[in-house]
Amino acid sequence: MTVWKTRGKRGDALEDLILLSNDFYQTHGIARVDKAATPVTVVELDGKGLITKAYFEKKATIDFYGIVQGIYITFDAKETHQKSLPLKNIHAHQVDYMRDVTRQGGLAFLIVHFKHDDTYYLLPFELLETYYQKAQFGGRKSIPYTEMADEFKIKREKNGILAYLNAVNAYIDWKNAQSNALK
Repeated sequence: MTVWKTRGKRGDALEDLILLSNDFYQTHGIARVDKAATPVTVVELDGKGLITKAYFEKKATIDFYGIVQGIYITFDAKETHQKSLPLKNIHAHQVDYMRDVTRQGGLAFLIVHFKHDDTYYLLPFELLETYYQKAQFGGRKSIPYTEMADEFKIKREKNGILAYLNAVNAYIDWKNAQSNALK
């Protein structure tokens, strides 16, 4: 049983930025994307009714889920100071969940913040899965920064939002092109 006594990494800057962006998208009727809640069982409260001890009932799947242009999306937010994304930060149950979503016609991806140069990218599940599977058989244990595609680069707008829907649209176009190439 995992016991939670502090906020730990909760409220990461990237997640806060995505929440701000999601509010903007919802307010303007562009998309509906929500933060997934992780079920928690409260064990102990202090005298003011604040949670001082709790445990997670089950593993969280993915950070965010929603609908864009009638397409179900789900994604996780990852940050790294390195020039690669360590795969140890991505769990098997998350990969399985993302695979299930893509098999059902949804979009699954990561939003990755490379802190070394303050850039953001959408990482399609297909690329993540390729590296993840190779790592299971002794391959590289990270995805290099150089693998990030320019068409999936995410810009931060002047109003503070992370304009990730432009990259989602590029991902939709890429998947459509892949699908058409198979016909």
